[in-house]
Amino acid sequence: MNTKKEAEITTLIYADDTVQYRDRVLPAGAIACMALNIPKESLEEALPLCKRVAAVNTMFHTGVVDKTAISSAGLAAHPQLKLIAKHEPFTFLDMPELDQRLDQAFTVDAFKKIRAFSNIVQNEKMNEEAKKKYIPTQVLLALAPTMANYYDAITMLQAHISPFAEKLDTEDQPRTKEAYLTQFSQSFPKNFLIGDGTDSWMSMANVTVQYTAAPAPDNGHMQMQKHMHFLSFGGMLRADFFEGLSVGHALKRCAICGRWFLTTDARRTKYCGEICVTDPKGRKCRVIGNMNGRDEREKAADHPLIIPYNRRMNTIDQCLRRGTLSKELADAMKKLAKDKKQRALADLDYAKGSYLKEMEQNALKAEAQRLMT
Repeated sequence: MNTKKEAEITTLIYADDTVQYRDRVLPAGAIACMALNIPKESLEEALPLCKRVAAVNTMFHTGVVDKTAISSAGLAAHPQLKLIAKHEPFTFLDMPELDQRLDQAFTVDAFKKIRAFSNIVQNEKMNEEAKKKYIPTQVLLALAPTMANYYDAITMLQAHISPFAEKLDTEDQPRTKEAYLTQFSQSFPKNFLIGDGTDSWMSMANVTVQYTAAPAPDNGHMQMQKHMHFLSFGGMLRADFFEGLSVGHALKRCAICGRWFLTTDARRTKYCGEICVTDPKGRKCRVIGNMNGRDEREKAADHPLIIPYNRRMNTIDQCLRRGTLSKELADAMKKLAKDKKQRALADLDYAKGSYLKEMEQNALKAEAQRLMT
């Protein structure tokens, strides 16, 4: 049984402008962005389960063994894992395997071995035999704090980051690294001393950092990797947001579904690439947005295919006022012109072909007269 997987629940690896979480390599900032989209209803459902697991977390500090609390936490951990697994980025975790380990971890025996396990680690006497003997204890120490912290970590992230992200998403805000960091300096404290408690939510407590060099997953080129291991989801998600911002990646709210997505360049993208949950056809927001944009462009008065239509309608109205056209013929010409405009908008070959010639006054009038006879 490989307990390294439990440790990886709160481990991120940064290289250049990417972050690796488990086996997924994404743009830095993507992990925090995903967590911002976890629904409040799901978080509220997880809260009572987190509290039951937190009772064991408290026992780590007091050393008091409460068999009932441990059993209750173990029972709560199963449905909590299922809730967590519904939402990215935690869908990346191997939840079935983790779920199987819960019954071994949340036991009095695993809890009572914590002190002995800690002594072995501190004295650097960990070997394969000791690893095997203390597997349930290692799993308990890895899972209990993160599961107890789940609700607080996500709700605090959403409470602090969402208002700041809204400032980055204004129309007049350039989508550049310099603009993001300028806004960051205005929104968060610039003057602080390590450990002085200034906006403690910003600090990265209980994080272990290690550097390695390894081939990049995409092209195999060697790169420096920063491994960051946290004791809670809170620190992990905050770090990912800050790391993303430092390389020019910022959040934007989708104009279709309202979810946050990550931008990695200065383009003013309006729509995310996810499926819109409210769309009956199951289309992606970007597809819906492009179609809406096309509709708006086609309705615009200065659209190349609309201009000849508007010009022809004005000419017909002038002829009506001058009495050079009967109302019946004018109505027939207007209907014919509208049909041709709609066909041109839907048929590119027709628009590039005979559309403009057919929309000329004399040609339109002659065709309408033929249709009336």
